[in-house]
Amino acid sequence: MLKVRLALPHALLAPALLLFAVAMANAQAPADKTQTPNAAPGQSQAARPTPLTAGRKIERSFRSAFLRPTPYLLSAFTAGVTQWREHRPPNKTRGDDFADWGSRAARNFATSSASTLFAEGFYPALFHQDPRYERSQQKSFARRALHAASRVFVTRGDDWRLEPNYSLFAGEMTASALSNVWEHNTPGHDRIGADATLRRFAGMLATDMLTNVVFREFGPDIKKIFRH
Repeated sequence: MLKVRLALPHALLAPALLLFAVAMANAQAPADKTQTPNAAPGQSQAARPTPLTAGRKIERSFRSAFLRPTPYLLSAFTAGVTQWREHRPPNKTRGDDFADWGSRAARNFATSSASTLFAEGFYPALFHQDPRYERSQQKSFARRALHAASRVFVTRGDDWRLEPNYSLFAGEMTASALSNVWEHNTPGHDRIGADATLRRFAGMLATDMLTNVVFREFGPDIKKIFRH
């Protein structure tokens, strides 16, 4: 009974966030229509990107998951952080530590690649949504940061209308659930089960939000600063 009560807030997380996404899409839609119909704020019809085909979406997700160095580096780094935070039995050797780190890095990469494939490839193809990030047309730092964070909850459809980001939500939940296949529990850390799945899901959404703000929205501006 105690476990059920503890898990209840996590169980309500996904539907609550989905309802929030629907509300946000409905709230942003009227402002979006005051610009050019079906176009982003400050964009003309001609500035709209060409819609991606289903095959192109899936191809891009495979390239993003497997042909970039970032997923491999992040998986290795987060595995090291996880191992450093966990209790180390006194009888473990350096070889054991390295093997555990490699195993953790592989599991992290499996979860990351599953997230990318489903959230940026398969589900956008299924739901007819555009997986590409749309940068803000605003100048204010706060407005741009808010826009970036909101793109976790709303996105553009292939017709360029704003709608709840079903693809991202479904993709992250699918990857979180699939992680139960390769994850295993460690002392003091439950990584298998409904509660662990929802914690991973929440963590993925938080990471997506941070990635949007730092790298996708302001990343190009930061690159320009260092180039000059």
